[in-house]
Amino acid sequence: MATSPPGSASAPKGDVMQNLEVRSPNPSAGTPDLMAQVLARARSNPGGGPPKPQAPTLRPAAASAKSEALPEIEARKPPGPHAKPAAAPPLKGPAPAKPPAYVAAAAAAAAKSAAVAAAAAAAKPAPAPTPAAAPPAAAAAPAGPPTASSLIDESSSWLPDEADRKTAFLQVFRYWHAQVRPEFAHKAKPAFLFLVTALPVMVKARDTLVALDLWEPHGDHSREKRDQHPSWKKYCEFMPRAQQALLELDDYRHLSLLTALDDLNSRITRAEKKFREVVPLPAKGKR
Repeated sequence: MATSPPGSASAPKGDVMQNLEVRSPNPSAGTPDLMAQVLARARSNPGGGPPKPQAPTLRPAAASAKSEALPEIEARKPPGPHAKPAAAPPLKGPAPAKPPAYVAAAAAAAAKSAAVAAAAAAAKPAPAPTPAAAPPAAAAAPAGPPTASSLIDESSSWLPDEADRKTAFLQVFRYWHAQVRPEFAHKAKPAFLFLVTALPVMVKARDTLVALDLWEPHGDHSREKRDQHPSWKKYCEFMPRAQQALLELDDYRHLSLLTALDDLNSRITRAEKKFREVVPLPAKGKR
């Protein structure tokens, strides 16, 4: 039996159903829903015309793609007037450099030495309590009077240049210093004894020249006569040495040999007698 082409209005309904079953590649593989849709289409088109095109349905994948594109589109929009500024991404700096090997080795050595020191301190016995400080010793007794040898300075410029005269003077000084009272021993210096012997000689030489009117010569003839006189030579010999010796004595250095020669001579003479003066013993009371 000849069949009409599909879509013909004269094709019977049974032929259409048979044709649909023949075209199906695997009728058994179809689902009940699909068969229901085909039957519904056949009933809605009894004339056997071509089925009406149905509107295409949107696949869920397209909807999901659109939903994923919305955040990207929103992100590209310029910010509105009330939009909050996006937080700036944190700056990424260079990672901290690792310490070199020798730093780690030094730290390990320091830690090891600290541990050793701590162990040694723990093993060390506790120090014994320090005894109370002893009271200060009594002040040393004052030294005795200086000796003649401790007062001698052989490099003094006022001493004689000749060795024999220097030795003789120092021997006399030791003998004289032994007779000085202990309380005046520190003042009885060799310079003091030299002034005791030199000042009377200078006073006598000056007085001799004054008597001859040669102390202050008025002309060249008188000056030549004074220079040749023994008293003037003696005075000139003692004058510089006496000046040097006077500087070593604190009690008399303020006096001048030119203007206070007599006063200085009298003071030195009285002091020398006082140094050697014998103190009388107190009289014993009667029984």
